[in-house]
Amino acid sequence: MNKEERKQKKRRERIIADLESFGFDFPEGLRENIEDNIAGEEGEYRLNPIQLTMELLNIAPQYKKTALISLICSIIAEVFVFTTFFFGALVAQGIYQYHQYGEGTEVKKYAIITAVALLLHLIVSGISTYLSHRTSFEILHELRMRLFKKLQEISPGYLVEQPVGKIKVLLNERVSELEDWIAHLMPELPGKLLHPILCTIILFSVDWPIGLSIFAPLPIVIGGSMIMMKKYEARLGVYIGAYGHLAEKTVEFVRGIPVIKAFLYGDRYFKKYKEAVDFAHDTTMEWYKTSWLSMAIILGAVMSPFIATLPIAFLRFQNGKIEIWGLLLSLVLPLSILPQGYLLAQSMELFQLCSDSYRGIHELLQIKPQIRPEYGTNPDFDRSKGVVLKKVRFSYVQDQEVLHGISFEAKPNEITALVGPSGSGKSTVAKLIAGFWDQDEGQIFIENVSNKDLAFEELMEELAYVSQDNFLFDTSIKKNLLLAKPDATEEEIIKACQLASCHDFIMDLPDGYETIVGDAGGRLSGGERQRITIARAMLKDARIIVLDEATAYTDPENEALIQDAISRLIKNKTLIVIAHRLHTIQNAHQILVMEKGNIVARGVHEDLMESSNIYQNLWKRYLGEEEYV
Repeated sequence: MNKEERKQKKRRERIIADLESFGFDFPEGLRENIEDNIAGEEGEYRLNPIQLTMELLNIAPQYKKTALISLICSIIAEVFVFTTFFFGALVAQGIYQYHQYGEGTEVKKYAIITAVALLLHLIVSGISTYLSHRTSFEILHELRMRLFKKLQEISPGYLVEQPVGKIKVLLNERVSELEDWIAHLMPELPGKLLHPILCTIILFSVDWPIGLSIFAPLPIVIGGSMIMMKKYEARLGVYIGAYGHLAEKTVEFVRGIPVIKAFLYGDRYFKKYKEAVDFAHDTTMEWYKTSWLSMAIILGAVMSPFIATLPIAFLRFQNGKIEIWGLLLSLVLPLSILPQGYLLAQSMELFQLCSDSYRGIHELLQIKPQIRPEYGTNPDFDRSKGVVLKKVRFSYVQDQEVLHGISFEAKPNEITALVGPSGSGKSTVAKLIAGFWDQDEGQIFIENVSNKDLAFEELMEELAYVSQDNFLFDTSIKKNLLLAKPDATEEEIIKACQLASCHDFIMDLPDGYETIVGDAGGRLSGGERQRITIARAMLKDARIIVLDEATAYTDPENEALIQDAISRLIKNKTLIVIAHRLHTIQNAHQILVMEKGNIVARGVHEDLMESSNIYQNLWKRYLGEEEYV
């Protein structure tokens, strides 16, 4: 183990120990997620403030110049602030001398300069703010577009694996959290850093003992900051994890309300949602409580800069070491130094939050896209071939293989069925054929063309995939159907719906094919949604059709009609069916029996009933369910 690995290991152990010390009752699975997120592995992606700024500017490089102008304007505005302080002090000195001695030269000139400097500060500061906010909105817009594009480029299986709430938080909350850094901190931070430097330089030029005196409260501020930063990484990780978990549970709870009510699970499931709310609230309040003392110490020091400066300044003035304008600067400038220091501390806290937010965004952007050729390569399909898998291996997680060298051929004009116990790998095979993921080893041929030599659009032109997890967009039935074939005629739409046994119930709806189906098709029953998705696949008229438990939500009467439609649909097509209702695949030309990621038997129904114990047991359990029903 090298030095860097030992350092990373110690850091992880420290953070885990900090999490344990909090004594929080973490919701199920959240503790492990937080550990992984904040402790990380060797080589974890981390940024300093300058790197974060450059990363964000590189998202919309055309706005780098605008951001630079905003930064320069912010620095110039800060200089005008000090011009106001300096000449304002000279005005006050002139007024004092006039009342004290009857003379006060150049007061009017200094007053005009002070007013002009103040006006220029407001103008330049306004320009900086306008430009920085414009840059911020453009960068966030471009970032969201990149994320949406990335979601289209990567394997569709990634979206299947991820909770909806996690993606939603990433695209909305995490991106929005970057706004303050881009709009405020990026242009203002250099000015905030310049402010105490200029203050110190001016006070030292006025009188060096006064310059030294402004550092008197600094040890108190450092001490308070050290208290505040204790276990900071772990606390920030809990904060981000808690609100991410809350977002996931909120989405899950809202979308699941109909099911929760149907099964009288409201009180029990609400406890899970309430647990997420309470955890976010309690951990946040606990963090605030531990920060109250340190914040009080820091604020006390920040608001008490006169501890040393005030007596020293008056003493130096009394002894004639400084003039009245120097005394006024000694009273005004310390008030602005330490508050700026406090703002810098807040800036670093905001940086930590933005850095953690951007880390999740960066991880998504770095996911490798599916490597496919450009659309329009005109692959040389052999229409006499169907789908061929040769020694296909696949793992969702590294070193945890779920398919172990699968090989079979699904021919045109035939039905190939995959059956097996739950978790045997049937749906994984279907999703690999449909391009949800790429196989780790082996080959998949679509009409004699390797799946990795096909653009995803070309694959989808040849293949229609229908799963039991059907999805409809919140628009009309007709528009949902036209996704399969945008130029389809009214007659083609009606014919596909008749084949899928959904035309009649559509015509019974108030607006027929113009009926809005609701969010994810929620205004329709599960069986109705399923039939519409099957009709959409039929309208597509693809040469390869993969039905993954596609009749799961249909009633027996409509299932028979759909099976009849599928038998007619098979002409000149390759049909691959994943079946739970075994009677639907009795007449399949080829039945593949799967168990634990392997094909353990193959043949037609009659042969398998005699030769395969697994197939026989599947039928016994299936018939037992039917008799029970």
